[in-house]
Amino acid sequence: MIPKAIPKAIQKLKRIDRAVGRLGGPARASLPGAPRPDRTGRRERKGVGRFVDFIARVNPGLLAFEHVPRMAAVLQRVADGELCRVLIIMPPRYFKSECVSRLFAAYFLLRYPERKVGLASYGAALAWELSEEARNNFQSDGGRLRRTTAAKRRWRSHTGGEMWADGVGGALLGRGYHLGIVDDPIDPMEAHSATYQARFKKWWAEKFLSRQEPGAAIVFVMQRLGPDDPVDYLLRREVGEGVDCAPEGWHVVCFDEVKSAEPLWRMGTGETPTSPLFGVAGPMGLPPTCTLEPDNRSLGDVLAPTRFSPEAVALLQQSAGPFARAAQRQQRPSAPTGDFWRGAWFGEYDDLPADAEAGGKDWDTAYTANEGNSASAFVESYRGRDGTIYVHDCGWEWYEFPGLVAWMRRTGGPHHVEDKAAGKSAAQTLRAEGVPVSEVSVTGGDKMARAQSVQPVVSGPLDEHGQQVASGRIKVRRAIRDKLLSGPRQGLLTVTAERLRAGGPDLDLNDAFVQAVNRHTHGTFDHTNF
Repeated sequence: MIPKAIPKAIQKLKRIDRAVGRLGGPARASLPGAPRPDRTGRRERKGVGRFVDFIARVNPGLLAFEHVPRMAAVLQRVADGELCRVLIIMPPRYFKSECVSRLFAAYFLLRYPERKVGLASYGAALAWELSEEARNNFQSDGGRLRRTTAAKRRWRSHTGGEMWADGVGGALLGRGYHLGIVDDPIDPMEAHSATYQARFKKWWAEKFLSRQEPGAAIVFVMQRLGPDDPVDYLLRREVGEGVDCAPEGWHVVCFDEVKSAEPLWRMGTGETPTSPLFGVAGPMGLPPTCTLEPDNRSLGDVLAPTRFSPEAVALLQQSAGPFARAAQRQQRPSAPTGDFWRGAWFGEYDDLPADAEAGGKDWDTAYTANEGNSASAFVESYRGRDGTIYVHDCGWEWYEFPGLVAWMRRTGGPHHVEDKAAGKSAAQTLRAEGVPVSEVSVTGGDKMARAQSVQPVVSGPLDEHGQQVASGRIKVRRAIRDKLLSGPRQGLLTVTAERLRAGGPDLDLNDAFVQAVNRHTHGTFDHTNF
């Protein structure tokens, strides 16, 4: 028979053992960042379950979209410690920020309430907004905050974990992370700017990577924006192509809008990169250090028909234009070579329709007689009731300011100049000389982004195989067609993507043309009638 004192002593020892655990004694020590085994931690983690369960509780409607469970399964492997570098590339408006930044960040802190999450996006305001919504999701599923630090820029769980957010190039608050999330690190309007590309590269190597805690995981999610975007930089680091070799071993998840078998990177395209590993490609042309998440869709299947039907996808891809379609929607940016505009995209007319309206001359002005510099150029255009844009005249000359004023008076108005700083100055100066002008806005950032924004208007609709079936919305008066398209130095068919990206002279007619199309469409367009 066991004496009654022994069970009592055992119970007393258990109470002491639990107390030691609450105090964090040596017997209960854990690795840095791991959840402390106290009662509060156990209570918070109880019922968190899998990431897909968390989504079902917080935003159940997301699970109706076919690609979300697939993304949730990959992120679950991050939370479980199976993956530490995940690169997700996907089109806009498919919930990448909702799933990764707003939901997974909250789930990770619920599961590991003493760890740190860092979030970076191209702008600090956007990063703070995402952090605020992650905080709300954290609280809505039972997470508790430390009252003294609950701001959207940085908030903390009551057990010591935290989430901070900042823009690319920011100070990152001097804090580390166990989970680092990079969500759209560069503004699409600035993706082709060498300045912003260099800014990202410096920030990535010198700031973001240096904030890692031991064993940290990184989830990098964005839409492809061009052949020199941040994703390309990360892949070049894997093989040392033009940069120091610094392989991370990314697990790539490609959500192309229409399932394709084309290579995802140039190690599978036949191009010869400056890498000793050329010819040793990984899956679908990725670096051999990378792995690729399987995609069980059949070729030609759309990503999430519940979100965007095949018919809606066809319209989205058509409206994007060739370059944006390849990059943003299919995650396979094309090399910047060849003509940016194509002759087949331009229709013809002889007489301006009677219903044409909104006529005027869009100008790209410069005050110089030196033909080695930029010219002043104009495009005269009108808009039909059905949305067709009629280019009626065009021209370019190298004039000092008095000659430009006389030229504008001769050709007649109305005249339009861009409302940027230089355009405002030009407008004020021209008005002072008695030339009435109006200021118009132009969508886009640099020359490449602006041209891309109107390219879908010019290129026209595509068939189900991605081939053009008709000219676009631009018709050119037959008498000036050759001048507009093939005029010396300035003709639109001399414009290449490389020149747009580099900037420089002899793009003046192009800039006036882009402004004209932008003015008639107000930065938006609808292909449904074409």
